[in-house]
Amino acid sequence: MLKIGTTLTLEPIQTDKAEKFRCKAVEFKDSKLYIDYPVHTETERTVFLIDGTQLKVSFVYNENTVFSFQTEVTGRKKSNIPMICLHYPGDGELVKVQRRQFVRVETSVDAAVITPSASYTTITTDLSAGGCAVKVHKDHRYEAGMEVEIILVLLMQTGEYHYFNVPGKVVRVWDKGSGRIASLEFNELKDNQQQNILRFCFERQLSLRNKGLVEY
Repeated sequence: MLKIGTTLTLEPIQTDKAEKFRCKAVEFKDSKLYIDYPVHTETERTVFLIDGTQLKVSFVYNENTVFSFQTEVTGRKKSNIPMICLHYPGDGELVKVQRRQFVRVETSVDAAVITPSASYTTITTDLSAGGCAVKVHKDHRYEAGMEVEIILVLLMQTGEYHYFNVPGKVVRVWDKGSGRIASLEFNELKDNQQQNILRFCFERQLSLRNKGLVEY
């Protein structure tokens, strides 16, 4: 199930600080899983793990299922690239994880969508940390499954702007009134990007509640 080249997310278990690291599965041998040196998901700096470090490992299987397992660092190996050795309990010990459902809020923010053939400026109709919906002109070509690049500009309550450039794909397109809406899914959203979008959605939801536009 876990294949060479799969991107893994590592989370230290015995620590007071919540951190996540990113790496790839490089090699298997018996119950040993070799990974490249992980990178901190926020700082993008290489992380050095000492032997005995307890970790929770998670990865995406078939694009929509997340599995996890617990492990520890058991050593190192020098080959074409330096590798870290983890204990792999086997496919039968993997735990299926329910992917988090993100809060979606109605909001209009400036956006741009770059398709394989053109780029379009638009605004969103709703947003979550998992994706967004945007207004599209009927002459614009969007198809379900199309790979796109999504650019968003979020204005936070503090007055600061956050700019996001995220790969994604078109989930579906439908007519609404005199226009059309395209639902887009984010791919490979970094942790800091996800947290900022969650923060924006929370602020937006709180603002709507204060105005009595949504229920508690």
